[in-house]
Formats: sequence, structure tokens, C-alpha cells
Amino acid sequence: MTEPVMVDWNSEKTAEFRRGVIQARHRLHRAEEFSDDALAALLNRHPRELCDFCTMGDDPADRETWRAGDAGELDGHALLQAVRDGKLWINLRDAMNVDPVFKPLFSSLMGQLKHLNPGFNPMRAYGGILISSPRAQVFYHADVSETFLLHVRGRKRFRIYPPQAPWLEDTALEDILHKDQTEDVPYEAQWDADAAQIDLEPGDFVSWPLHAPHRVENLEGLNVSITCEMVTKQSFMKNAVHHANGAMRRLGFEPKSTKTTGAEAWGKLVLSKTWHGWAKLTGSAGKPLPKSETTFDVDVSSEDGLRDRATI
Repeated sequence: MTEPVMVDWNSEKTAEFRRGVIQARHRLHRAEEFSDDALAALLNRHPRELCDFCTMGDDPADRETWRAGDAGELDGHALLQAVRDGKLWINLRDAMNVDPVFKPLFSSLMGQLKHLNPGFNPMRAYGGILISSPRAQVFYHADVSETFLLHVRGRKRFRIYPPQAPWLEDTALEDILHKDQTEDVPYEAQWDADAAQIDLEPGDFVSWPLHAPHRVENLEGLNVSITCEMVTKQSFMKNAVHHANGAMRRLGFEPKSTKTTGAEAWGKLVLSKTWHGWAKLTGSAGKPLPKSETTFDVDVSSEDGLRDRATI
């Protein structure tokens, strides 16, 4: 693609980028790289260890129904058919930043966003491709990275909530950073009244503040989106402070401040680094998260596109 990825960025979007909820337009939905044949080829060549195959229940409050599966030897076109007819969610992690076909698109996107937003210079950036069923949803969760999404195919409803209590408790964020729980956090249906609700069409871009909880419901068609995650100096420091607060809480203290400037914040950065180092030294780092076990196999002929594995 020779044209700029983003279409309608302006000074108002620059002022709100990474601070509030931003909607914009992009051109990637017109790229041949997101056709069925191109996506099937990507599914065939992308390393399976970087692929997540998941399903979920219907109740948006029942996050425990999110579970992982295995695609076996199914080829890309069969997987697309299973997603189209079933109830599946596929995450091709790092596809945008490592795959030789998609990496130029990602580089062009990030380069343009850096140009349009002076001072925006991520330390690291990753881009995944999400392929999901018309009936799929993603439960209420909070990302620890700065994140934005470009929607490419299908229609989905995106709800974004304030990144503070009661929508996100500090202790929940600390547990995520300490890997004591996944990024899914408790959800109350009445909070929808407080959310920014956006119905995404192909070519829509949306971004939101760091840690803002959000949830997604697909509305129509095979859904394809690009999700971009970034580590910035600001997110690095904010996560370090929250991680240190979690460490202090585990040591019996009750931290109150989440400020990311001043001597106290720098002291918490040192504590966070020390805690990470100790966890690595003692072998407690990188412990498996819940819901990572494989409970089903993708099956094109089965309802919901999957076949549950027998339990012992």
C-alpha cells in the first residue's frame, strides 16, 4: 500500500491520542493482504506457538467460559470456514510485526502515527491479527500495554470504560501485573451506561487510554481486526508503580499513591525491578496463567466449529 494508512487524523485527535477515546479512519480494509486467500496463507505459515484458538460462552459476565483449543492440522481455508460458521476467536500474535507480508503495513502505520503525534515514540510495538466469528465476544478486560485497534472486516461493538475504580480496582491491575490472574476483570452490566460505545465498520480505528477496561461483541460477518500493543516510557513507569504497589501489598503494606513522578515513584521502579529479578532467580516468574489448558479441538463439521475434549 503506497497511500498513508491513516485517513482523517487532525490536531484534535493528536491532542486526545493516548489520553481519551479516539475514533479515526484507515485504509487497511482495502488491502489485498486481508482477503480470504491471504489470511488463509497467513494461517498456514504463522508459527502455531504464536496462535491462540479460543471460544467463549454467551453471558458477558461469565468470563470463566473463555477457553483455549487446538487447530490440529487444519489448513487456513478450513480454519476460516470454522470461524465463519462457528464460535471461535483466533489471535495471530505478532503477525503484523514479524510476518514478511504484513510487516511493511505495520511499519508504515507506526511511522505515520509517530509523524502525526510528536513525542509518540514507543520503546516496543507489536501487532496481532484477530479473526473471529459473527457470534464471538471478548470479555471485559484491561490491557497492561497501550493499545489501539484497526477494524478490517465484519462489524463489532466496542465498549470502553473509565480506567479507575469501580470499573477497574487497583488490586485487580496489580494481580494482572503479578500474573496472578488474566487480563479479564470483574464486570457489572450497569457499567455499560458509563462506557463509550462504538460500532466498528471496516476502516474504523479506535484507541483508548492505558488500562481502560473494554469489551467487544461481534455483530455481523467474519470479523478481522488488527490489535496493536506498545510499551512506552509512560506505560513502563505506570506499570512499574502498580506492580510495586502489588509487591508492597503482598508484604503486608497498604500503598495509596499511584503517582508516576517524584522520588516515591522512582523508588517503586527500583522495587518493581528487584521483585522481577527475585522472581526470575527463584523460578516463580512466568508461571502459567489460568485457562491456558487446551479443552477443545477446532472441528469444521461441529456446531460452534469445535469439539470438546473428553475430561478425566
